[in-house]
Amino acid sequence: MYRELTGLRKPVLDKNNILHWRVLLLYAEVMSSDFIEDFCEADMVSVHLDMMFAEDQPLPWDVDNNYKREYIELYYEGCSGLRLSKNGLLRCLLEGTVASDAEGVGDEGKDAVEDLKQNLGSPKWIKVNERRQLHDVLKEPNFIIPGIPVFYVVSTRSSFYTKFKAGKWVPPSI
Repeated sequence: MYRELTGLRKPVLDKNNILHWRVLLLYAEVMSSDFIEDFCEADMVSVHLDMMFAEDQPLPWDVDNNYKREYIELYYEGCSGLRLSKNGLLRCLLEGTVASDAEGVGDEGKDAVEDLKQNLGSPKWIKVNERRQLHDVLKEPNFIIPGIPVFYVVSTRSSFYTKFKAGKWVPPSI
């Protein structure tokens, strides 16, 4: 779904074997977005939010000042999308490289059965604990990465917040 926004952006492994992700933040209420170009998996989520929502940098579209740091919460859509098999994940990560024709790893059939078991739940909004590292958030069992990590930024001061929390808003389908 987010392919047109993310392209072929993949995580990058640094010399210390730590992944650096590009992360997409969506402001559902105003249908806007932001990219974090380099989000180290060892960084706490709150560190990036503190930088992005600094007092001296209000968002140009936030005329009511609802999206100040103290009013925002971060969510991801749990159980949304299909979990890739090991072969599918390898193909995705190698796409666009010389190794893209490499043989897969693992048992594709076994992975497919596991996919079906894991994706029986319906999508739900899961609040991100901002004091956790990105790595810990991404490894949560309900977090499925649609190419790059995607989070929804919601303001507790906005009238949209009530609708969002009540489950009366769903992302537009493409």
